[in-house]
Amino acid sequence: MHTAAFALIAGCILVFTWDAIRGRSGQRSLVAAGIAITETVIYGTNNQVCPLTPLAEELGAESGTVTDIYLPGAVSVRIPVLGGSALVLGLAFHALRWWRRRIG
Repeated sequence: MHTAAFALIAGCILVFTWDAIRGRSGQRSLVAAGIAITETVIYGTNNQVCPLTPLAEELGAESGTVTDIYLPGAVSVRIPVLGGSALVLGLAFHALRWWRRRIG
């Protein structure tokens, strides 16, 4: 379940950012942004730990983190920075597009 949640949230960040770069707004971008931003708020208010990590460890996982399973350690520890940067980039592009439509 933890892996599926990670994949879903990472996918939402990528979809939102890709839509922003391509200049496409719509329902898909809105849903993806909602999921990604909600997870960002939950992650940030939970001392930068996914709430599923302690649960996975309680259920017997040696390490409750997901990223270290699939990614090299150097990338794994940077997932919050990389994901956050992509999300901010998407927000910036969407805001710029909205601003351009509004003023002109």
